[in-house]
Amino acid sequence: MGKIYIKIINLVKYNYEFTARYLPALIFTIILETSILYFNKINFDLGIFDLAKIPLFIMFSLIISVIPKIIATNISGFVQTLYWDKFGNSIITFLQKTNNISYKELLNKFQTTDELIANLLKETRNDKKLLSKNIFYGFFRNFTFLVLIFLIINLIYFQYFTIENIILMFFCIIMLYISNQRYIEQICKSYIEKIV
Repeated sequence: MGKIYIKIINLVKYNYEFTARYLPALIFTIILETSILYFNKINFDLGIFDLAKIPLFIMFSLIISVIPKIIATNISGFVQTLYWDKFGNSIITFLQKTNNISYKELLNKFQTTDELIANLLKETRNDKKLLSKNIFYGFFRNFTFLVLIFLIINLIYFQYFTIENIILMFFCIIMLYISNQRYIEQICKSYIEKIV
């Protein structure tokens, strides 16, 4: 049993698709379903036969959460690209502002910033330290978008726990910024360690 538990932990820990994309969508789906049930005052008095509703609810959540996963992944990625087009890639911005000489030198290593980004990503693709930072960033990028969607749905339909929803939104934005900075620092560090 212990070996199965370790395999599940490793799958979640090192699987970008599950942890950064599917997990935020699953959390969003469960919150949305619970809100709908609560809003419609569904009777939660569970008798012996009603206990079958719990696994059905879980199975439905697992299946239906694929939809917000696809939406969040595509739209948040598109918004990130628009942001980079308008304000510049966050990796390049970080390298331009940093006081670290080793990081600054990366800017002069390639002819274009696109070439620099492509090389950074290529050389650090299999770095486990970077993967964990990338998963953390990906989770908050997708989850922040889904929290925003839930805030809009909440304001239009449910209108409860709105202040908590706004606080969660600000928390997600802060965590998104922090996780982005940690990811950028790690990609530069991993790249320098690899080429030296």
